[in-house]
Amino acid sequence: MVSTLLGLAAAAALLAGCAENGVVGQASSDGGDIVGSVMSPTKQPSAAGGARQGRDGGLTGTSLPSFDNAPLPSPVAARQIAGPYTNKSGAITGKLFFYRQGDQNSGNYYVCSGTVIKSRNRSLVWTAGHCVHDGKDGTWHSGMVFVPAFDNNDGDPNVDPSDLAQYAPLGTFSAVHVWTSPEWVKTGDEHGGDLAHDYAVIEVGRNDDGQTLDDAVEAAGAKPVPLWFNAPTGQDKTPSMTIRGYPAAEPFNGMAQWGCTADSVQLLNVTELGPDAKEYRAGCDLTGGASGGGWFARAPGQAAGDLSLITNTSVGSAHNAHGGNWLAGPYLDAKAKQLFTIADSSPAP
Repeated sequence: MVSTLLGLAAAAALLAGCAENGVVGQASSDGGDIVGSVMSPTKQPSAAGGARQGRDGGLTGTSLPSFDNAPLPSPVAARQIAGPYTNKSGAITGKLFFYRQGDQNSGNYYVCSGTVIKSRNRSLVWTAGHCVHDGKDGTWHSGMVFVPAFDNNDGDPNVDPSDLAQYAPLGTFSAVHVWTSPEWVKTGDEHGGDLAHDYAVIEVGRNDDGQTLDDAVEAAGAKPVPLWFNAPTGQDKTPSMTIRGYPAAEPFNGMAQWGCTADSVQLLNVTELGPDAKEYRAGCDLTGGASGGGWFARAPGQAAGDLSLITNTSVGSAHNAHGGNWLAGPYLDAKAKQLFTIADSSPAP
């Protein structure tokens, strides 16, 4: 199947850059390592030339997962979420800006999406692995900054990442630590790799007002969302989900939040990625730039109106002319929980 990756998506040069300063990790029970980068926030010069261009990074894949040849899900048209996003449902979703290797002085940048998740250090963002690291033989992205409730509806899509304040009603938050799965680092590439482990956690510093990320979103009336690991795997038990993000590839421009409500969500085996690999798939037509955005469902015991993060957007058909628009995200199992646990134990910024 020839499709377009949503990921390797996006990103962006930013005002407060982050230089890779080392690697942190913790051995897992099976001998693997949780891979992480320590970021040192530094001021970086503006790129040469005046114009900057945002990139969604959608790439044509040659062999995306078969999902055991399951029938395509029913299509769901995305709808634009009305701003401003400084409210309960909008503030937990944000836009991630970063450089990929070689982009710092090009005038170009990339973007992804992310979700503010409940944590002890009150500073964590959940996103896709390809939004923080290029994968096999690649490097960590640099200059990562997260903007919750980013809002530039009807504005110029080529924003200047050295001046994000006007689009950041809750402030901007530079990355200080980043973690992703060893599977993504070892196998990820521009055609996908191990998409079943395409997830990451970013710890961010405080905004210019001295607030932690959670402080800022709670001031807007929002609550960071808990993660729902090891959710039910029976098809009849898979809940409906709400999907959010900032799609930037056509026909979108990345300047507003869009979402889908998928009443029918598939949870499918992905045989190419191993016997235990599973991914969610839904018929949502968001495009590149939505990578890393959250999929939300109500977990057992949650109060009415409260939701949990069940996965992140990893890959999609991106308006495939051969039929069906869909997104897919990894099943968050014990390995994903271990990665979160490590990030959650990081000291507060």
